Amino acid sequence: MKVLLADDHAMFREGLMLLMRNQFPHIEWYQANSWYEVHRVLARNTIALALVDLNMPGQMPWPDEIRQVSQQFPALPLCILSATTAPEVIQSAFQLGIKGYIPKLVDTEELQYAIALILSGKTYLPNQIWETPTANDYDKAVLTQRQCAIIRLLAQGHSNKQIAAMLELTEGTVKRHVYNIFQILAVSNRVEAIKHARQRGLIA
Repeated sequence: MKVLLADDHAMFREGLMLLMRNQFPHIEWYQANSWYEVHRVLARNTIALALVDLNMPGQMPWPDEIRQVSQQFPALPLCILSATTAPEVIQSAFQLGIKGYIPKLVDTEELQYAIALILSGKTYLPNQIWETPTANDYDKAVLTQRQCAIIRLLAQGHSNKQIAAMLELTEGTVKRHVYNIFQILAVSNRVEAIKHARQRGLIA
């Protein structure tokens, strides 16, 4: 199976490639640093999944680049991997037919989950797509899908050990997620985290 990773930041691309080779040893990885390179690689190889950044050098704005790739390779699952998390950008990208949008702020576990999900033929939807953009939304911290699952279980009164068993994670991984949730929500304990998550509509 061949997967293309396209990003014009070499350090990010090389680091992610190293990480993904360990997580998906059966995949043959290809690289591109621009939309020009994306077209070249796709024309010469049978790619099973293309992970592309939006803001790379190219002939056209990114929506037109996505349209062109989709028209030339209609069977190719195209997934955006971008630092841009504005809900209207994510929604616009999905309207162009992409199969996933992975914000660069997600952790390694969420990234692995997203890629595996798309490779299985499904669509990965980031939490940000459900937000209604307002003037304050650009500053609002948003949890990943995994973090949302954990905060919901915290709200139900489960311990780290119980959550680890339910989500098939190690207890250490759950503790790391809980710590990250506290940092994102700017809180210091579970009660505050649950309260803030409810106020932001992240949990019911």
